[in-house]
Amino acid sequence: MAALQKIRSSSWIIGLMGVGLFLFILTMVLDQNTLSVLRNSSNNAGSVYGNSLSQQEFYEMVNEASEVAKLRNGGNLTDEQTDQVREMVWQQYVQFELVKHEAEKLGLKVTEKEMEQAIKDGTAQAFQNVPMFMGQSGRFDYTALQEFLKQAKTMQSQQTSPEVAEQVAMINKLWAYTEKQLRRELLMTKYQTLFMTSFTTNPVAAKMQYEAATMASSAEVAALPFAAISDKDVKISDDDLKTAYKARKELFRLDGETRDIKYIDVEVTASDADRKALEEQMQATYQKLQEGGDLAAIVNSSKSVMHYVNLPLSDNLFPADIKAELDKMAPGQLTAPQYNAQDNTMNIVKLVAKTQSPDSILYRALPAQAADAAASATRADSMLKALNGGASVAELAKKLGVPTDSVWMTAQQFETPQLAGDNLKFVQTLLNAPLKQFTTVDMQGMKVLVQVLDRKAMKTKYTAAVVKVPVNFSKATYDAAVSKMNRFLAANQTLEALVKNAAKEGYRVVDQDNFMTSDRNIGAEGMYNPGVRGSKEAVKWVFDVANEGEVSPLYQVGEANNHLLVVGLSKVNDEGYYAWDSKQVKEYLTAIVKSEKKAEIAAQKYAGVKSIAEAKAKGAIVDNLENVTFAGQTTVAAVGVPEPVLTGAIAAAKKGATTPLVVGAAGAYIARVIDRKNISTEKFDAKAVMQQQQQAMMQQLGQATFEVLRHNAKVEDNRYKF
Repeated sequence: MAALQKIRSSSWIIGLMGVGLFLFILTMVLDQNTLSVLRNSSNNAGSVYGNSLSQQEFYEMVNEASEVAKLRNGGNLTDEQTDQVREMVWQQYVQFELVKHEAEKLGLKVTEKEMEQAIKDGTAQAFQNVPMFMGQSGRFDYTALQEFLKQAKTMQSQQTSPEVAEQVAMINKLWAYTEKQLRRELLMTKYQTLFMTSFTTNPVAAKMQYEAATMASSAEVAALPFAAISDKDVKISDDDLKTAYKARKELFRLDGETRDIKYIDVEVTASDADRKALEEQMQATYQKLQEGGDLAAIVNSSKSVMHYVNLPLSDNLFPADIKAELDKMAPGQLTAPQYNAQDNTMNIVKLVAKTQSPDSILYRALPAQAADAAASATRADSMLKALNGGASVAELAKKLGVPTDSVWMTAQQFETPQLAGDNLKFVQTLLNAPLKQFTTVDMQGMKVLVQVLDRKAMKTKYTAAVVKVPVNFSKATYDAAVSKMNRFLAANQTLEALVKNAAKEGYRVVDQDNFMTSDRNIGAEGMYNPGVRGSKEAVKWVFDVANEGEVSPLYQVGEANNHLLVVGLSKVNDEGYYAWDSKQVKEYLTAIVKSEKKAEIAAQKYAGVKSIAEAKAKGAIVDNLENVTFAGQTTVAAVGVPEPVLTGAIAAAKKGATTPLVVGAAGAYIARVIDRKNISTEKFDAKAVMQQQQQAMMQQLGQATFEVLRHNAKVEDNRYKF
């Protein structure tokens, strides 16, 4: 395999060809300290069917998935992305354990032959984890994998540099992870296929669904919105709520403990003095850029979050506000310091050059391997002289024992603001060297002959010095905010007092009911709202320490340590069922009972009404509806709520007929069917509709089935503890 030959010959090439892979290795090495701590921990991350998952096991699973994500993305993950990976790993683990438990009972398993066939087919989702083995068609290249494994085995018996050996070991580890994921994917697919075949339909049901979606009615509707009935006319007792609760009790099942909490989250921001100090600093930097000098030194000493690299970069590597500036700037132009509210930064931009630069470069590299730098230089001169004299590249490379394979390098691999040193010089050579000619480059003390064979996908790119400095608070500003909060907490040591007096000090108390351990952070909601970052100690306090009515210590948290957080515990919700009089349940039941009682009032008012005119005379609002289908949603504008009962009544009535009074969720209705017609342009295809029905049943019942399995498995989630 050509890529492996280059790995064996020149370790520096790997750094250029896979920045993401380097990050994968680096993080795995750094994380050994964390792993050593976890190995000494007796706590578990959670359990499914009573089978525990240790913290160490879960951490390693998250670590693997995170590094794969880094490799695929070509860089480090943000905290938000890391949280998403962590949540994804847990959900996948639970789902797989549920499926594995069912598969074992059914005798389902993945055989080695099935694994081999899946690898040869190359279409499984798991192969996206190993982009270095993906072919141009987007399918997994089985031949490339076989060649790599063969060459890697050969290299084990040869002396290679530690860097190369580590790179190969990491690719092997990545492949082992992919194989594990593939086996899981195949078992999940088997179970899903079996599950899907358990749903069936027939041509009669298919015909009914087709007509439900294609037979459309036009109707005149008289509606009495429940909103028109005064709430004063409705009396709701606790017995009414209890009766409604009993009828819907399963809606309020609680599979694990939750907490109702209240919290104050103060984000510390820069003061006027802090802003003024930064503005003075930016003006000084601006003056230096006007005077000229070493751009890298000026930018990198300015506390900018972006580094300068003397390389044309694609516009997508620049933040949106910087890209907008670059698009309208001319080479040599320098912008004065300006504030960007979207990311709270001060910015200066100097456009050095706007050029047409390739997204893909085809090159070959011949390393002049020797005992030391001097010998390498001598050999490089000899090689260059021979090549310029007409020597065959293949014959010379064979004689020297070095590879001749050409390699395509893409912009995603070589465009990075962190590129520096020999790697930067190498990429600059690829961009600027004359085509077909050999150029000598010094790489880590070794001479390398580089020949650029082709450049493709030319695009407009920018060489730019960008100073982007966050508007941060000073230590004095932060200390003042902490002191103020501590004084407030000292004077308000109960939750009742905190809620009563928070507004007086300019603080806002936020309610968060039904807070779960899986929410990760205070304020979190679902996968995409991470809440207050770094607040896991507060979560531990809520579940493991706090009593109702107590207030937590002050937590100094946040992604940039810029949040002050205090939490109070309102209520503990034990596993089982929410009580009928708990806040959210009671609000829900009150709305339901109110609607039911208004429905009774509407039914009494319209009793005996048999026509649109009679309903209108009693105050109903008349409207016309078009294209009402049984499969669709019917909404009267004056009510604003979809009413399935009205849809059914219209579909059941014959053309020209008037429906009886029907009472829906938000109104009472009488409808007269004016017209009915088939609005479809396609003929009925029983087979196609049956397939759609089967897929719809799978989607509708699949999630419900997994919820039942999850409940039976007694899933325990202890991730909040670490």
